[in-house]
Amino acid sequence: ILKQVAEVYRKIRNTFRFLLGTLDDFDVKADSLSYEDLREVDQYMLVKLNSLVKNVRNSYEEYEFANIYNSINNFCTLDLSAFYLDYAKDILYCEAPNSVERRAIQTVLYEVLVSLTKLISPILSHTADEVWAYIPNMPEESVQLTDMPEVKEYPNATELEAKWNRFLSLRDDVLKALEEARNAKVIGKSLNAKVTMYVDAETEAFLNTIEESFEQLFIVSQFEVAAKSEAPADALQLEYSAIVVTKADGETCERCWNVNVEVGSNEKHPTLCPRCASVVTEAYTL
Repeated sequence: ILKQVAEVYRKIRNTFRFLLGTLDDFDVKADSLSYEDLREVDQYMLVKLNSLVKNVRNSYEEYEFANIYNSINNFCTLDLSAFYLDYAKDILYCEAPNSVERRAIQTVLYEVLVSLTKLISPILSHTADEVWAYIPNMPEESVQLTDMPEVKEYPNATELEAKWNRFLSLRDDVLKALEEARNAKVIGKSLNAKVTMYVDAETEAFLNTIEESFEQLFIVSQFEVAAKSEAPADALQLEYSAIVVTKADGETCERCWNVNVEVGSNEKHPTLCPRCASVVTEAYTL
């Protein structure tokens, strides 16, 4: 029992460490974006955070501490670690420091950090105070002097949550296919992969409503959508789709580790993909 509790605490603490590390160059007053200017995936995470805040506040009122423990653990493990933070790493590490995509993610992570710190403060008081000391521009000396985060009203919350919950179900299919490909030694890490997803017309229309990069969302180098009727006989049949995983075409970019056929197209940066070459040229070249 103690080992299980220790693992959960370690997950929560490491989540805070990662959040603080990603916000080192973020000024909430100068760099944050409004909710309306965020991409859908970023808005979705704020909606999920809002649901957590509502749930935890109600649980405190009812003295349901086990529910608080489970809710915060699930949010850190499933919503953050298994999805959003995994997706965010490529953008946080590889895009230009002041790019809109990077600042959008930092805006969400800052909101998550402050809200989570306040939510745990009654039950993990020392950890909350320790985290609070590293959050810049906090007017209160201690998190214990603040109020619980407020539940917010987002006009598109219901539709957004339903849409992205459905997307995550499709993402589960991709993750299963990648795991099968790893076990069969077709690929090593997921960034070595090219994924072709065969779906029906309705699912294809749904995927077309998502504007974010599928390669970044699935953490693969190349991704294609095709009609289910075109699926080859050896395609892996899953709950919502049929999927074929092969090795991605091209060379590995030494900066972002994505496989790209255009690596080396920039003479000044022969080991980088076009995106990384552009970022390095514009943001880091003296």
